[in-house]
Amino acid sequence: MKKISDEGQFANLYDIAFNPILKRVHHTVSHFAEKYGCHSIIDLGSGTGAQCRVLAADGFLVTGIDASMQMIAVAKKKTEDSVTFIHDDIRKTTINDKTFDAANISLVLHPNAKETIFEILQKSKTLVKPNGVVFITDYGIGTKFSGWLSNGLIRIVESFTRSDHRNHYFEFMGNKGIDMLNSFSDVKILEKQHYFNGALQTFVITFLK
Repeated sequence: MKKISDEGQFANLYDIAFNPILKRVHHTVSHFAEKYGCHSIIDLGSGTGAQCRVLAADGFLVTGIDASMQMIAVAKKKTEDSVTFIHDDIRKTTINDKTFDAANISLVLHPNAKETIFEILQKSKTLVKPNGVVFITDYGIGTKFSGWLSNGLIRIVESFTRSDHRNHYFEFMGNKGIDMLNSFSDVKILEKQHYFNGALQTFVITFLK
């Protein structure tokens, strides 16, 4: 998992750097939450709370959890009290099982080893109600010029991250990026949304019994 110091030191810069790029993702996740009849949603790896704020503004009951105290501090400062933020490790949180209609996991998988990704998915499975859904946004293999260009730019950015994050990113992309979810036997992919010709993607998944 990402350590508290990984991105927390840049917490105050995150929204400035990434919100313009992720704005469409935030609204896509909210659209999917409405489409699948969700009411309560937990955002795993909620960062500065940008996705939580969009969901809350659209009327959902939202909880955010993040391993970085700095991220949580910024999220609480920027967000209305209707959203609950919890400082905890996603994999070890003691939040009650089967509590939420949906979980959201945005740009959390790629900095982690495959076995940790599996643990994160299994934790999301325990947190959502039976027949609940999970929204997962992460890097994919782009197509056409804009997709290849986006992949190249992302690769450059990821090359400047700490060594474990960087190595896991390259491992993640070597496993076909977010399409690696197809390799998990208990995951059923319900639908997908692509951005930048597939360089970034959102999957809606559920878990087989």
